[in-house]
Amino acid sequence: MKLTENQLQELARQLSHPEGKTGLEVAEMMNFTNGNLINKVIDSLHIKEGDTVLEIGPGNGAHVSSVTKTADTLYYGADISETMIHQAQKLNASQVNASFILTNGDTLPFETEFFKKAFTVNTIYFWKAPQAYAAEIARVMQPGGTVSIGFIPKSTMIKIPFAKYGFTMYEAADVEKLLKDTGFKILDTIEDTEQVLSNNVEYIDREITIVTAVLK
Repeated sequence: MKLTENQLQELARQLSHPEGKTGLEVAEMMNFTNGNLINKVIDSLHIKEGDTVLEIGPGNGAHVSSVTKTADTLYYGADISETMIHQAQKLNASQVNASFILTNGDTLPFETEFFKKAFTVNTIYFWKAPQAYAAEIARVMQPGGTVSIGFIPKSTMIKIPFAKYGFTMYEAADVEKLLKDTGFKILDTIEDTEQVLSNNVEYIDREITIVTAVLK
């Protein structure tokens, strides 16, 4: 089913800031379409026992158990959506090592050098001040800490109809430069292709990129 421009614009808004009943439905959709990328990003961090882990934009947090399964790992999910925070808390009520914090999208309410690992999937398009936010991530990371950013590259995003509404598009080199300019050293960049179900209920190829870096 082809969406109207108004529907595309509303979908883009919900993807950037899920709210209400529609936001909950969009979050479920994101779990389905982003599941493979989320798992690959988590794997790239090589989370160990006792790590303190930050996720920026966890959505409804349906995947958090794959982080907290490591003994004594502390997980913090920071999201700008109150709807997502409430849903993530509900879905992870049994996860005693998981916390979810409402943030403003500009700063992170954590102490300096608090985290050993950090990751985010498909949120970088919505960072209002990318360099300043990357610096904020660096501030809360321990020296030698690892960050992993998963996203859909510009080469694919330009083909997605809703991405023209409020998305800033990146290629791997753009994200690498963003991190390097903030004091990170690039460890690895993965560029791959996966199959996802489109709005027309057919499987299509989608490029994915994961940039992993360590704070110097």
